[in-house]
Amino acid sequence: MSTTFGALKTAVAAALKDPSNQTFSASAIGDMVNEAISEVSRIEPMQFQEDITPVADTLEYIVLSDMFSAEAQPEIEIARVELWDGGETPNKRLYVVEPASAGLVADSQTGWLIWGGTLYLPRYVWSSFNGHEDTYLIRVWGYCPYQQCTTDDEVVNMTAEPMFAVQTYARLIGLERLLSERELFSQWQTRSGNTDISPAALMNALGIARDEWRRRSRALSRLRSAV
Repeated sequence: MSTTFGALKTAVAAALKDPSNQTFSASAIGDMVNEAISEVSRIEPMQFQEDITPVADTLEYIVLSDMFSAEAQPEIEIARVELWDGGETPNKRLYVVEPASAGLVADSQTGWLIWGGTLYLPRYVWSSFNGHEDTYLIRVWGYCPYQQCTTDDEVVNMTAEPMFAVQTYARLIGLERLLSERELFSQWQTRSGNTDISPAALMNALGIARDEWRRRSRALSRLRSAV
């Protein structure tokens, strides 16, 4: 299941009883959704598999550089690294690269390590693909955050459970703002037609939203597993 950033913003605005953005601007709702995406990514990151094209005389590679516009993402976690021969049909796995942590000494030359979103490979891997950069592949499995969104037509590739969690957390952010900012609450009552909702009723709605988020976040929690 997937949806667009614009559809998520519309759903959150409706949940905050401000469907016409009379109180919360579309930009403010977007910030709430992106904050919620970041929070859900921390609890249940997206699983990924990427084939990295080796570069001559290079042992350092930014993981998912296409997805995150060549910016290294410190939140990325790697579970497995392999070297493959992409010139074979079907592709042939040459060997599994062990993590540096599996060595007797946790040194970068004993295996791969991930630091700040950059994958560091030991020299023996380079010697394996040296001269075969056009056909060999560095295949990586791991976990990464969901992408932040900027335009309404961007697709948020989430399954139903994390997507509903994003809506729940974004609504919680909005309710907390209404409770903490008296002027904003007054605008919300008058501009968005919520004059029938008192501060006490808002506090009750906030308590229910917090309970719902606690329930969803506990259910979301994903144990990272070996590939």
